[in-house]
Amino acid sequence: MIESWLFVLAMIAVLMAPGPTNALLASSAHQQGTAKTSLLIPAEFFGYFYAINLWALLIHLTAPVWPNLIHLLHFLSMMYVFWLAFHLWKAADLHKHNQKYPCIRPRQLFFSTLKNPKALLFAAGILPLETWNSPANFALVFAVFSLALLPSAIVWMSFGRAILSGSVRKIKADLLYKGSAMVLVLCMFPVIIRFFS
Repeated sequence: MIESWLFVLAMIAVLMAPGPTNALLASSAHQQGTAKTSLLIPAEFFGYFYAINLWALLIHLTAPVWPNLIHLLHFLSMMYVFWLAFHLWKAADLHKHNQKYPCIRPRQLFFSTLKNPKALLFAAGILPLETWNSPANFALVFAVFSLALLPSAIVWMSFGRAILSGSVRKIKADLLYKGSAMVLVLCMFPVIIRFFS
């Protein structure tokens, strides 16, 4: 079984962090409504599912040849988190995505998620190594992943729609981005501790 469930905090923080997939969800909710956008959530899940498992397969296949690749990828994914947090602190491009993508389709969201660097972060640093040891662990971890993904998508659809429509004047996009950056760094401490242990 999984020894520590602290990875769930890091998982939620990364899923909540602004990025291309979350911006597409917010834009779609603003343009097409929350009900129609909720049909895109399975495309996001499967995009992450395939991307995480492709990265995990690559790590597993290269482990006998280059055993330090997992450490390198873990370090790179940790640096990505700090870069993302710094970038989020300085920028808010939710309105740019809304103007660039007038109609978002499931295929577009799937490929956006499939190419998302967060998948490497999940495969190399956040999901426990025990995930791929047994089918039960695999199913359990991805069930938890889907349970974390659903509220994250709903939050981005709700807040993104409110921000883009201008109905909430107190919450600005830059405050949402700065708050996400702070939560992301705080929740990534278990991953950082695991890297140095």
